[in-house]
Amino acid sequence: MQTPRTSPAHPAAELSAGGALMSIHASSPSVAADAPPEWVELIPAGAFSGRDGRGPYRLDAEAVLAAFAKGGIDLPIDYEHQSLEAEAKAGPVPAAGWIKELEVRDGALWARVQWTPRAAELIAAREYRFLSPVFRHKQGRVVALAGAGLVHYPNLDLTPVANRQGDAMSDPIDLAPIAEALGAPADADAAQLVAHAASLRRRADSPDPAAWVPMSQHKAVADELARLQAEVARQKAEAAVSEAMRAGKLAPALKDWAMGYASRDPEGFAAWAAAAPVIVSAQSDAHAAKTPEALTEEERYVCAQLGLTEADFIAHKRRINKE
Repeated sequence: MQTPRTSPAHPAAELSAGGALMSIHASSPSVAADAPPEWVELIPAGAFSGRDGRGPYRLDAEAVLAAFAKGGIDLPIDYEHQSLEAEAKAGPVPAAGWIKELEVRDGALWARVQWTPRAAELIAAREYRFLSPVFRHKQGRVVALAGAGLVHYPNLDLTPVANRQGDAMSDPIDLAPIAEALGAPADADAAQLVAHAASLRRRADSPDPAAWVPMSQHKAVADELARLQAEVARQKAEAAVSEAMRAGKLAPALKDWAMGYASRDPEGFAAWAAAAPVIVSAQSDAHAAKTPEALTEEERYVCAQLGLTEADFIAHKRRINKE
């Protein structure tokens, strides 16, 4: 992405305009190269503070890019911020490079730099390693970039312009925890992890219909299965209860109790029906229709449970009625 260029006013003019010009030295994890990088990080993403306690600040990317576009000239990168006090110096204040473009990457501000041959040699020899951005801020918002300087003492965590593996300020990144979190081999390098993460992303964006079922469809199937299972259980219970009634082992008055028992514990009800005595029969029902003193189904059940004959029970009823 190419961004229009701009140039800030002189530092004194910026201060008089109500802003605050800030120069903060910066450092961060390594970039393994001798030659200076073309793109450099100047403002970190999110809220940040300097090691000296200044801050917190936060990049206003829109304002910074707008200010850069308005100026229309390259911004200088000098040595040790000498250009900030250029008017007080008798000799020249050389530039180390020129900021040609600005770009926002993951919330951080990056710049494309055209380095001078001398600066390139100094960076390659690591005589200078760190950049210090110069910016104007208002109420903690970074609203304009004034340039940067090559420095020795960093204050912010930014990507350095010169570093090698093993330098004091370049701790190697342990990729094993990242590999474990992604489900990749423990010895995977950065490129392999990037490829694995991209594969996971593609699978997440385009799930296999054969392997994944929408939750709504899963719930509908589960509900229908539960309904069918309940219906089958009810039909089996009705069949078992009807069979017990046809066998004369269950009085119609006890049908609700029997349905609950058979639905809750089919095997238990089957065992009860197998062991229960016959207490109701077609012959006794016909006899009951002709004989006023014939026992009801409930009375026959009581006889069966107490071991009484129907004749004994009828005789007992007669005595009670006479009394």
